[in-house]
Amino acid sequence: MKHKFLLLLLTVTAMLIAFAQGQHEDIPYQAVTNICQTCVCLSNQDSNHRIHQTLNCDMKNFEHILPRWPTEFGTQSTGTEIVATYSGNRIRLLQQLPATNATLTLSCRHCGLQQLQAPLFMDVPNVEALYLSWNEIAEDALTPELFRGPFKTTKYEPIGLKDLDLSHNRIALLYRKLFEHTPQLIKLNLAYNLLSELDDATASALASVTTLQRLDLSHNGLASLPSELFTKLGSLRILDLSGNEFTVVPPSIQQLGKSLVQLNVAGNQFTDLNAQSFQKLEALRRLNISDLPALSTIHRGALALPALEQLECARNPKLELLELNDLLVSRGLSQLDISQNALSTLTLNVSSSNSSAVAWPRLRSVSIAGNPWYCSCDLLQALELVEVQRVEQSGGAAEARCDTPYVLAGTPLSNLTSQKICSMVIPKKYRAVDEEPPRFLRRRYIVLTAIIASVVVVLGLLIGFVVVCVRRRLKGSDYGVQPIRYTSVRGSNLSAFSQLQPASVASKFNNAASAGTTGAANA
Repeated sequence: MKHKFLLLLLTVTAMLIAFAQGQHEDIPYQAVTNICQTCVCLSNQDSNHRIHQTLNCDMKNFEHILPRWPTEFGTQSTGTEIVATYSGNRIRLLQQLPATNATLTLSCRHCGLQQLQAPLFMDVPNVEALYLSWNEIAEDALTPELFRGPFKTTKYEPIGLKDLDLSHNRIALLYRKLFEHTPQLIKLNLAYNLLSELDDATASALASVTTLQRLDLSHNGLASLPSELFTKLGSLRILDLSGNEFTVVPPSIQQLGKSLVQLNVAGNQFTDLNAQSFQKLEALRRLNISDLPALSTIHRGALALPALEQLECARNPKLELLELNDLLVSRGLSQLDISQNALSTLTLNVSSSNSSAVAWPRLRSVSIAGNPWYCSCDLLQALELVEVQRVEQSGGAAEARCDTPYVLAGTPLSNLTSQKICSMVIPKKYRAVDEEPPRFLRRRYIVLTAIIASVVVVLGLLIGFVVVCVRRRLKGSDYGVQPIRYTSVRGSNLSAFSQLQPASVASKFNNAASAGTTGAANA
């Protein structure tokens, strides 16, 4: 029985070897003669005696990769690092990589890749990084067999892949066991693909990478996330969900409360953020909520993040309300960007903090330009607590200026102090009126409108009365207009006259003529 098992094992091994050899023989590879004269070959050694070798074959009009490494690289033993790049070529099929025991980083961007030959890494167990962005890779090219390592005894060994970039491709789903041979994967970039909905297989594939520390799902058209997606990703530290179609912050993110330190949800469709949006994110240090076209309000409690160090909340054209008091719990805040919003004022609850102390002692960069600031006493007091003049204003050439009141419009905020503004008497006509109703709803305009309407009604009644009286008077006088009466021509006297005999008419005419003659003779 043992001999039969060994025979079967040898047969399978021979078939695998023949299959691998067949792959090399059937598919042409790029010629390697004088390859270092065509490509750039570099080799150096660091202070730790680690050898670094670079093969740069970018934009050489290649259609295939090399079947083996240049002879100038010598033996690629463990402890050697190879960086090979074929970006900008015309490689439609990425063939099985040449054998090496060195640590490998492979880049093949902008090559028009459509197919990946499996197993791609059978002879390269120590591959660490694979960059295949800006290609035409679809889900059918990503099979679990792709990431198989060398076959030993009864199974395939895993590979050492840690960084995988598949962004800017055509991936719509992932196979459930796609990452079963990559137990060390810590960075996965799937941005700018077609993952508009994470089905069960795709969610299972992502959830299986328990070592993952960085995940990029930006610009995929996502509107929701599976509730169990992050239950096993306890090591995830950086999550990018920007450029999607979320209307609320996915609740499943709360499962990363103890590990997540950086979250990017910029460019989504949030209308507001509330106390539940970032609840339980105790370790969050960096938050990006910029470029949200529908965001109008950030409610109290939304930004109460104790570990927060960097907040990017810029270019939100409808954002009018920001609760700055929430950030008082973030004592380690070092960078604040609230530029290019629709904010007109800021307030800090001075009574809840020491007025003589700085709100954020570690703050090094702040940007508030591009907002229609109403330069009031509250705003200047809040900015002095922030110490805007002390920190670096990272707004480029732009400088925060007053938009209202009129007497201060265009004045840089850096030229004003709370003492000056709080003691300034602004003329009544320049003062801002809170929640001023529209002009047609003001009291004086309502009274004026009622008077005008009454006058118009009375005048109309008078004119109507005069017209009626005049008509009645004319009707009873000789100057009244009588109605015209119409008579049928057939039933009239004229019709009867037309029916007389011509002889009768002639006789009457002759009698009249003779009578006239007699009268003339007598005369």
